[in-house]
Amino acid sequence: MDPNEIWAANRLVSGPASDGGRARVPTLSTRNAATRIVSNATTNEEKSAAFHKEFFPPKLNNSSVPQDPVYPEPAYEWRPISDDLLHRVIAKMKPYKATRAGSFPNSVFIFNAHLLVPFYGAIYRALDALRYYPEGWNHVDSLVLRKPGKTNYADPAAYRPICLTVGDARIYHAVKTAQLATQAELARILPKNHYG
Repeated sequence: MDPNEIWAANRLVSGPASDGGRARVPTLSTRNAATRIVSNATTNEEKSAAFHKEFFPPKLNNSSVPQDPVYPEPAYEWRPISDDLLHRVIAKMKPYKATRAGSFPNSVFIFNAHLLVPFYGAIYRALDALRYYPEGWNHVDSLVLRKPGKTNYADPAAYRPICLTVGDARIYHAVKTAQLATQAELARILPKNHYG
């Protein structure tokens, strides 16, 4: 276990006891910002609506982008995904994390990276060159988990969503994220106090 996993395990163990086999979301209480009236969500449909409102805030009425924006020159030049970056991303994956049903566990990619990377690298570069995104990759299963250490689980903000995607898409997204983060850091686009 790495230090982050130990810390997360400590928070989960020191939290209140529950029957994991019969996990359920308690009645949620939400407060209307305008009227300050508290409403309770008791049915699954009401709880789903409360989580949807918490996780996906409504769009702004007016866009903050000006009518005719003038954008600066690109800060960096796009580059295709390299096999080296793909190896680094796969090496950072946690081997026994839960994945979506029907997809390979991370350990398959980690322990067979030397065989898979030449093929996956070529496939991902072709996807970028053709500007194609496979249809099945946009399907995600969203789960709602409790944030460890929260005192009030009747508040929808005490939960967080996680998304499970197919393995191929998961690696592709991780590689594109690492590529973007690296380029943004090298181009000094992010503020110095930006973490995460």
